[in-house]
Amino acid sequence: MQGKGDYIMNIPLIIVILYVAFLLGLGIFMSKKEKKDGENFLLYKGKNGTWITAVTIAGLAIGGASTIGIAQNAFVAGLSAGWYNVAWAFGAIIASFLVVKRFRHSGHNTVTGLVQDLFDKKTGVMMTIAMILIQCTIIALQYIAGGSILASLLPDIFNINTGTFFSFLIFMLVAFVGGMGSVSLSNIINISLIYFGIIVASIMVFFNQGGWDAAMQMASTSADVPYLSFTDGMGIPAIIAWMVVMCGNTNSIQGVIQIGLTSKDDKSAVNGFRLGALMMIPIGFLCAMLGISSKALIPGVDATLALPMIILSLPPVIAGLTLSALWAADMSTACSMLIGCSTTVSQDIFFKTSMGQKYKDKAFAINKAIILIVGILTYILSSQLGSILNAMKVCLSMAIGTSIVVLGGLCLSKFAGKNAGFWTILVSVLSAGAWLFVPGIQNVFSDVGYLMLLTTGVTFIVVSLFDKNKVSSKNDLTQQKIASN
Repeated sequence: MQGKGDYIMNIPLIIVILYVAFLLGLGIFMSKKEKKDGENFLLYKGKNGTWITAVTIAGLAIGGASTIGIAQNAFVAGLSAGWYNVAWAFGAIIASFLVVKRFRHSGHNTVTGLVQDLFDKKTGVMMTIAMILIQCTIIALQYIAGGSILASLLPDIFNINTGTFFSFLIFMLVAFVGGMGSVSLSNIINISLIYFGIIVASIMVFFNQGGWDAAMQMASTSADVPYLSFTDGMGIPAIIAWMVVMCGNTNSIQGVIQIGLTSKDDKSAVNGFRLGALMMIPIGFLCAMLGISSKALIPGVDATLALPMIILSLPPVIAGLTLSALWAADMSTACSMLIGCSTTVSQDIFFKTSMGQKYKDKAFAINKAIILIVGILTYILSSQLGSILNAMKVCLSMAIGTSIVVLGGLCLSKFAGKNAGFWTILVSVLSAGAWLFVPGIQNVFSDVGYLMLLTTGVTFIVVSLFDKNKVSSKNDLTQQKIASN
């Protein structure tokens, strides 16, 4: 017979199950609503207003690294760990000024398609490879983060392996069943749950459990870590490096950029990105303060265990809601990237082949199959990340190079050389390899972001200076797009 204690311990699990059931139900509803429109299933173009655009971009940004990752980083960096979310917000705002409206007006659905028309085919091939590599890395890391959260907060039910598999299964199913429409609408629930869970948990930890006072006391007696400084823990150079990397992600990654296409008009897209950026910031610093309070309340505990232990000490319903909030953060990121990566594979690879042309009328089923395949392959990748985690994280910095290519082509068309795109992306790959395998290079650059910005930026400028053949003008691009239709 199940005791009362066992029942109370199962409340967080019950809340997670109910949350998953609701999201899958929403996915089924959206799938029927789309009426088997293959392109709309992945893109959901022209449907969202400002607020849904905002929660979609905020949901993408607020993932595992933006919540539990910040709380862990606060053990050594204090409040300054929260700048990770500010960097994301900064990138989203830059995208709202430079890329979102231009991409909507380009007539393209994918970043690769845009880049290929601006530069040339070989640049399009390199961009496709970069898009798939970067997005698959992000997806795989979200599976692992989701598995870590479940294993930490429900240790009697999940270990890291079963938690990762369960996260993969649910994240993939939400994207597979409902497509981009489901992901957009589910982020209304995800962001609401994240804010509610984190705020309620913060209030209870800070004031009911004495976390605020304990943090103040620890900060006043610690000479090693500037817990309450907004900048000293991470340092200005690291914060700037974060901003550089995030500008790369927000200005060139398919899973981010295509959110702008879901908006009803330019105003909704631009304002949605800016409002979403504002939504990202408070969660980062709240999670940083939760991490500091956890360390103060449980001296000597490992950073990866402190926050889960604090959350499990809360009343069961609050613990369950907070668990769902942290897991929702992973889901919102993973699902958006699954859709983005599948869009790249679908429109930039499969439907450009002769076989793809034959099955255009089956686009709805094929796009679902692509999500399934991408989901399975990224799960396999996640199972191997234990040995190559650092290498995969470096791959994310390649987005700096792809962002330079996109921004250069769109904003500096009279300067950018046709060959600059190819060489810039190639150098980003070589720079990632150099960071991993060339001895001493990490002693020269404090962060891989600085290395990537220098090498790719210089490459783009130098090649463009010597290349007399410039990228397509706006009129040329429009004519090419019309001719291809």
